[in-house]
Amino acid sequence: MWFLPLLCIECYGQARSDKVITIHPYLSFQNYEHFKRLTLSSDDSPAEYIEGFDFEWGYSYSLSLKETTLNSTLSDGTQYEYSLNTILSKTKAPDSTLFKLYLDSDRYYYEVDSSEIDQNATLKQLNDSVYMYFDEVEIEVPGHLKDEFNKLVLGEFKRLGSFIYINEKRIGLVSL
Repeated sequence: MWFLPLLCIECYGQARSDKVITIHPYLSFQNYEHFKRLTLSSDDSPAEYIEGFDFEWGYSYSLSLKETTLNSTLSDGTQYEYSLNTILSKTKAPDSTLFKLYLDSDRYYYEVDSSEIDQNATLKQLNDSVYMYFDEVEIEVPGHLKDEFNKLVLGEFKRLGSFIYINEKRIGLVSL
């Protein structure tokens, strides 16, 4: 006796569903599989990156997403891909809102050779008081914290900092 297998599109394809999530007005520091990076932050979703979504510092978002379940889990544990359907709301956080962000001057976990030094640096000085962090956000450093912050830039330590919002591309360091 021959049995014909049932055709099941969901069995062979990737499952997709729509989902609504909230994104915090700041990015989070993440120790990723082979390097460190900044990712989206949400209490109700593991979404770290959303295709078609442009994040701006200092704004909370409610988003409608398409969540795609991957056929197999990736080596870093990723089980889903996300793409933006629509922005349901975008709300500016008060500039005085205090938030925390971990500061680390090195992108990689290992000692780099001279050809990788520029790629390894997460903090790039733009002027005497502003640094670009992970090519994602400018950090404005007040005068009374410059000496300590410069030690962090040189890799003498890593630390959690407290920040406020200055604009969509810049945050202000309040304390280390």
